[in-house]
Amino acid sequence: MIILVKPLSSFKGDRIALITHSGCDVDAICAAAALFFSLQKKNKAKILIPNHISLPAKALAKKLNIPYTVSKSNSLNEFNCLFLVDFNDLKMADSLADKISAFKGEIFLIDHHRFAEKKIAGKKNSLVDQNAVASCEIVFDWLKKSHYEINETASTCIAAGLITDSAFFVTANSKTFAILSAVLKKSNRTFSEITSLFSIKQTFDEKIAKLKAAKRARIFLISDYIVVISDVGAFESDAASALVRIGADIAFVGDTEDGLIRISGRASQNVVKKAGFDLAKHVFQKLPSDFSGSGGGHAGAAGFTGKGKDINAVLMKCISLSRKFFKKKKGCQFKEYT
Repeated sequence: MIILVKPLSSFKGDRIALITHSGCDVDAICAAAALFFSLQKKNKAKILIPNHISLPAKALAKKLNIPYTVSKSNSLNEFNCLFLVDFNDLKMADSLADKISAFKGEIFLIDHHRFAEKKIAGKKNSLVDQNAVASCEIVFDWLKKSHYEINETASTCIAAGLITDSAFFVTANSKTFAILSAVLKKSNRTFSEITSLFSIKQTFDEKIAKLKAAKRARIFLISDYIVVISDVGAFESDAASALVRIGADIAFVGDTEDGLIRISGRASQNVVKKAGFDLAKHVFQKLPSDFSGSGGGHAGAAGFTGKGKDINAVLMKCISLSRKFFKKKKGCQFKEYT
């Protein structure tokens, strides 16, 4: 990866806000924390999380004493520089989006998702690599290129981010393991000790959500692949992953509450690699054309958040967009199993 952004030493004395996306996951909090612990001696840095943080990320942050603020209305006036971590679509900043948009100082992106249509920062301020397994990989590169020491806690964070965003190495490559080897040694922790930092006991509600997702599933055959849609009251991303684990090639699971719709999509590596299917590109980035909201993510894991109450309409649009992609393939078949 070519580093175009200036070295971290250039930010000496700056007041930096490290802002993750809403619903901050393990990779996001770990990438922000690795930067925080590396910058804190020479900078005033603060981690801000819009709206809410995921339970695994919250558990890890507590165990590693990562300071963060969950915010719905934080002012950014105290900062002269923003690092947007693990997202590049302004809508992913939720309650802080307007404040980021109005910010007068420099904005930098550290991300591994597809570029949003509307750019938040220019190329010279964008550390965005779609081929990176995790944002923690990009942070590791930036720290190394900047000749910053990656301490024990920062190393632990980078390892955790790599593990989770590679889905425990399902999407890993040789670079993933090379970085993991380096930070694992520096962390003074074993692999199991690091996974224990973000492992949380499966709750009763999570178990019920997964079982309900399976019970309510509508099953389609598109080309040679099984595509499933379902709706639950919570834990939609976990439910989508569960449906893929039990046989679906592609799963879309959503929930709606208080006029908000959330859809999570998961695709097996088989359909991603063999068919070239990309959840973010072929489905979720297209949903905002028909529904108010924002969508994005990766080839095998993506999501959409928007306004509305008709969850079925959005789920069926996911089916329609998936079918549109596969219709380009010769002999594409389509049927629903009832």
